[in-house]
Amino acid sequence: MAQPDESLFAFFWVAALASVALPHIPYGRNVLYPFALLSTWVHEMGHGVFALLVGGRFKRLEIYSNLGGVALSTGVWGPGRAVVSAGGLLGPALAGAAVIVLGSRERTAGLVLAGVAVLVGLSLLFVVRNLFGWLSLGAIAAVLGALAVYGPLEVRIFLTQLIGIQFCVASLATVDYMFTKRFRRDGRLIDSDTQEIANVLVLPYWFWGGLIALMSFALLGGAFYVAWIQPVRGS
Repeated sequence: MAQPDESLFAFFWVAALASVALPHIPYGRNVLYPFALLSTWVHEMGHGVFALLVGGRFKRLEIYSNLGGVALSTGVWGPGRAVVSAGGLLGPALAGAAVIVLGSRERTAGLVLAGVAVLVGLSLLFVVRNLFGWLSLGAIAAVLGALAVYGPLEVRIFLTQLIGIQFCVASLATVDYMFTKRFRRDGRLIDSDTQEIANVLVLPYWFWGGLIALMSFALLGGAFYVAWIQPVRGS
């Protein structure tokens, strides 16, 4: 893989700073809102894709304006249920690490944006089944596709790093959920993803929450090292 341009290194830190600072300043959350929707999408897709990997069926996905979402899968039994639950928490970090590494290269940054746009578009065709999800994700896919083709290199690098970071922290941003046993949805008490894992793999939900949080941090740190540090040290 080609080495990244060291002059573009700053765009990773700008993206990281934006991820940390914008939620705490007026209207900052509005700026990050499309990326938060994309993070919800990758979380729910993680559930669905992992369901396919263990032989189940990914039936539908819905994204809501409050940044909530639902992925419905069927045909998953036994240990596969734990895999599907973990997929929504760990899948975004795996995707984010790949986006950070591949998006740090001049030759591939545009391809990464185009790839995300295509994957979002395919999900619209096959699994997204609510109007808000269609409209919001369709708009995001269109913008990313246009920027992949026409956007300046600096914009493409910045966006790939921001998207990758947002994916990696998608679960960490709601770390309280990782350490929640149950929550209410539509008036019903529902097991959290980590409790679903605990139901199958015995150890308590907080153990799985901590393990997945550590793995997400490790993936983010590893992606940063491979994308920006290792090429410079090896040159």
